[in-house]
Amino acid sequence: MPTIESLRRLMVLKNIPFAIEEERVLRELRIFKVNSLKEMPEQNIARYIKKAIDVGYAVIDAKAVYRTFRLVKSAGEFPGVEGAPGLFFGKKISDMMEKCDYVSLLLTTIGPKLPQLADDLIKREPTDGFYLEHVGGWMADYLADRVEELINHEAAKNGYGLTMRYSPGYGDWTLDAQPKLLGLLESETIGVSLSDALIMAPRKSVSAAIGWEPRKAG
Repeated sequence: MPTIESLRRLMVLKNIPFAIEEERVLRELRIFKVNSLKEMPEQNIARYIKKAIDVGYAVIDAKAVYRTFRLVKSAGEFPGVEGAPGLFFGKKISDMMEKCDYVSLLLTTIGPKLPQLADDLIKREPTDGFYLEHVGGWMADYLADRVEELINHEAAKNGYGLTMRYSPGYGDWTLDAQPKLLGLLESETIGVSLSDALIMAPRKSVSAAIGWEPRKAG
């Protein structure tokens, strides 16, 4: 019997430590051929980016939850989990889950302060707001990467590898999956809610599913 702690309970993470990688921020901003702000020929832009990173460190409130479930599969129906049959109703994610025994659902957020500040800055200082918005987007993805690393470690200990991370709104797995997914993850625990249009608040939040595939022997 696998020893999967996240199968037994919701895993809640707060005050998640991280370091902002300048190279990754530059790629997020579609700036190539340089790997650090010091290497940028346009040092005025580099200063804006550095300022956005510093502000991001000051206001981010990184939180996450994740939980692992046994996949529920029935002939002729989309796979799901206990409490949410048919949750993976898109063809691509359904096919991705075909060989999986388990699935981890995750939710991360950088909190409300950074998106609110970016919105305010765009009205007063558009350039500062532009770069802070992009740095915030990278931070949200980074937090999802960190949670995925934890899930991968747990899966590997039990003889599993992971599929790609797949989020509602991607392909034909529409945002209609969000209410069930966030309900299973008790999203209010980390202050994430859904609008009537199924958009998450705070805005810089990431929800996703990752399947567990048995590793091939040898």
